[in-house]
Amino acid sequence: MIIQWATQSYKHASKPISAQRAVNCYAEAQPKDAKTQVALLGCPGIEEFTSCGNGPVRGMHVMGGLLYVVSGQRLYSVSSTGIATDIGGNITGADVISMDDNGTQLVIVSGTNGYLYSTAIGFILISDTDFNDANTVTFMDQRFVFDWKDTNKFFASDVLDGSSYSALAFASAESRPDNVQAVILNKQVLLVCGTKSIEPWQNVGAANFPFERIPGAVIERGLAEPHAICKEDNTVFFMGDDRVFYRLDGLTPVRISTHSLEHLWQSHSTFDQLFCFAYPWQGHKFVTVTFPSTNTTFELNIATGYWHERESWDLNGRSLGRWRGNCHVTAYDYELIGDCVSGKIGHLSHHTYTEFDNTVQMLATSPPIHSDRKRVFIPRFEMDIEGGVGLETGQGSDPQVMLRISRDGGRTWGNQQKWRSMGAVGAYQTRMRWLKLGQSREWVFEVTISDPVKRTVINTHADLMVGT
Repeated sequence: MIIQWATQSYKHASKPISAQRAVNCYAEAQPKDAKTQVALLGCPGIEEFTSCGNGPVRGMHVMGGLLYVVSGQRLYSVSSTGIATDIGGNITGADVISMDDNGTQLVIVSGTNGYLYSTAIGFILISDTDFNDANTVTFMDQRFVFDWKDTNKFFASDVLDGSSYSALAFASAESRPDNVQAVILNKQVLLVCGTKSIEPWQNVGAANFPFERIPGAVIERGLAEPHAICKEDNTVFFMGDDRVFYRLDGLTPVRISTHSLEHLWQSHSTFDQLFCFAYPWQGHKFVTVTFPSTNTTFELNIATGYWHERESWDLNGRSLGRWRGNCHVTAYDYELIGDCVSGKIGHLSHHTYTEFDNTVQMLATSPPIHSDRKRVFIPRFEMDIEGGVGLETGQGSDPQVMLRISRDGGRTWGNQQKWRSMGAVGAYQTRMRWLKLGQSREWVFEVTISDPVKRTVINTHADLMVGT
């Protein structure tokens, strides 16, 4: 019997329903004539590209073909060869920031301050008295646009000048009595995101302040945190004020999180500093959601709609809880990831199975295996994992897969760890089998791969005997 392995993390509040997890791996649909319809692939590793200061890397942006990075409280430019140049400092805070440009000026919002960099004037603090506290910035139709922190307003710069502001260049989002948290541009529509609503605005060409709310288009859903929103796949993704994750279909919010995740998120005491970003990878598009308050990261595969978890490890083999990825940008033909624990910037790699040289563990837990509450005997359990992936030397020369078994639906796990070799380099026919596993009414299997090798779970095979 072929047993379909976990396709996503769906750890239900009631574990007997489902205790499946997918950590540092994602499901990929295969053609009809393939060996399996769904394969489980390891997430890409991160190979270091450069380093900027001590970090963390709080944001990255490309202007004029050159990469700019905020690491710690400093702004850096980074060339295509990875040479980092310190431009300026004293950027307040330590959390993720917002950046955008008008072609010649780069504007950064961090905490309550705004900063501007251009080759003409260098790096400056925006000191115009009509600049207001803000969380986010976007550029639309020759103006930088900002939320006005702790108010129901948003404001804009003068035309093509992020250093100059007018006391009259603002508007109020008044559909609901809530404060504006963020602004984001999508398909030439300015989304003004409040705590209880999202208002779409458009440019109508007025001289002093060109933006006007689109009549009858208010979205009756707010934003959980200022940075809990991102763009990918020609639309917007965001964490709502109800702790449900949404995708905009036009101007309609569509729920894309699962009940399992929502139950978990509802248990979080706070969503402070929650942020998300998106990135493409080998035809896939992923949305990453990180909760700094609980040190957890969840990731959505947009193509499949499946969620998996991301988790990083340090050099001592200790889990960091969350993924190290803090932000993303496409630059220099790389998908670049900024590190949350250092000033390192790395590029995603399909042939690197570490993150900044730290081993990454892949964990996958099966859905429940049962037969109408009858005893199920398993004399043979075999995993079809791509074999022969061992490295020439060092850790991973004889890569191992470790199996744990639960006989009560994932509530508890046996103490015995059952290891099998994935095969040294070139040993493609290596079989990973476990024999005489006994009986249970509610089987759940869990596999872990911690060696820095390619990870692909194709299928699971088992001999099942059903008793009473």
